[in-house]
Amino acid sequence: MKKYILLLILFTLGQQVFAQVRFIERYEVASDMNDPLFEMIDSDVGLVSFRTLPEKGLNLRRNFQYFVTDSSLNSKEGLVVFPVKEGYDMLGYDTDGKLLFALMTKGFAMNAPKYLLQVNLETKQGKEFVVDNVLDMELVEFLVQDQKAMFMGTSETRPVLQIHDLVTKSVHTLQGIYGNDTQILQIRKMPETKTLEVVLSRKGLYRSRDLFINTYDMAGNLIRELKVDEFADPGQEIMDGLLVSTGAYQEAMVGAFGLARRNDYQGMYIMNINEFGEYDFKLYTLQDFPNFYNYLNEKNKAKRDRYIQKDLDKNKVPVINSKYSIRDVRQTPDAYYVYFDQYTISNSRSGYQNGIYSTAGGYRYDRWSRMGTTIINDPYLANRFPMAGSYQTVPEYRYVSAHFAKIAKTGQVIWDNAISYDEMVTNYPEAFGEVAVVGDDLYHMFVEDETIKLSFFRNGERIFENQEFDLGLVNDGERIRDTNRESLRLIHWYDRYYLLSGTQRVRFMNDKGVDEVREVYFLSKIAVDGDLYRPEDLPD
Repeated sequence: MKKYILLLILFTLGQQVFAQVRFIERYEVASDMNDPLFEMIDSDVGLVSFRTLPEKGLNLRRNFQYFVTDSSLNSKEGLVVFPVKEGYDMLGYDTDGKLLFALMTKGFAMNAPKYLLQVNLETKQGKEFVVDNVLDMELVEFLVQDQKAMFMGTSETRPVLQIHDLVTKSVHTLQGIYGNDTQILQIRKMPETKTLEVVLSRKGLYRSRDLFINTYDMAGNLIRELKVDEFADPGQEIMDGLLVSTGAYQEAMVGAFGLARRNDYQGMYIMNINEFGEYDFKLYTLQDFPNFYNYLNEKNKAKRDRYIQKDLDKNKVPVINSKYSIRDVRQTPDAYYVYFDQYTISNSRSGYQNGIYSTAGGYRYDRWSRMGTTIINDPYLANRFPMAGSYQTVPEYRYVSAHFAKIAKTGQVIWDNAISYDEMVTNYPEAFGEVAVVGDDLYHMFVEDETIKLSFFRNGERIFENQEFDLGLVNDGERIRDTNRESLRLIHWYDRYYLLSGTQRVRFMNDKGVDEVREVYFLSKIAVDGDLYRPEDLPD
């Protein structure tokens, strides 16, 4: 009897744990396991998924496929198909209102012929634009705003950004960007003002680097240049940053700072920028984050905390042992929710660096709503953008911990906490964790192999860490037979909902009661709910 009760309790707990992550809706497209994957981008008409797919047979023709789904993953029209010119494939994409743009290239050389496919997502009408007067460049980012296409890349090892007017065919090259020792860190479309904002890093005097935040109109004219030349104490520099809008034409940049020449990270900064281009900084070190080492066991955390106190007693700024990189910033009217990763890089002889001091990499794009080619082969992009470069030695990223903080916009730290990655090793240089902020709750979720890992914080208290969940289906009568691990992609969608996509083989029973297997590309909507976590001690 006792054994039965124990099994019942274990089963009940298992059900409670599983319910924290629920697969609630799913959309499928017939697709071979190794077919090119669909990209996803949000638009005014819904979630748009699209790809180019080779035709069967010995030819170089492809078709452009897309489908639009609502918030419940329902699609009215299903799959819509457009032919692609022979020999061409997709290189970049963007949306502008109710229009989807796909940049097509014939081969992936810098001087390859290109054209632009415009799809009206309401009328399902397509239109093609020739792109023949843009500089030859290794494309890193492609954007469209107000019927003007923006091409950002490198030409002769220097960054370049051009605006191509699709109506007049004129091309404008943005000034103040093309130059030695210059790096584009971020591009932001500004639809409300019909402008473009570009964050630049440029080598200054004495091996230091200057940070510029430039604003351009859509004719390529520089209308504001903000040079960030007053930062902290001598020797302390901005290591990386993420620029976000805070409303009323005001902005903030959040990132890591430290001693760049020694590659020592010291903490986090928030730079507030008003509508007149005036800025001020708030700096946060390990003294402000008492729970920074919460990812360690109690003994090791106490040891690290003692080291911090020793530095503080000597009026020294404590150093973070590994790289400390900004990943995401979420906002409420009164506070920022900030997500950082701590990691180390091995195989450093490859010459690759992250962030502001990288000569070739470090461009920040959002792989949910925007995606460009990366300098290093990217497992998310390898079979989508063959143009992605490679190194003789690919660096490995050993992820140590993820860090979260809620910072009041008036400056004080409301709470901070951390989780461990258990020294996970990957070749992927960008953030793979996805954060959701729902009221006072914060969720952090990622996929490792075929396992979803979820952590949950409430008012800064860590309720659980890296709880593991299997991939699931919506229909209880079906089973996952195989999953292409390399195809899996997890993103935060909205509120407490995530999207998981990839390719699978699914076993099901047909109308005649016979087992069958279908191969599909799938979109799954996942709901997370920390309230369903009920830890209980089992009886002895």
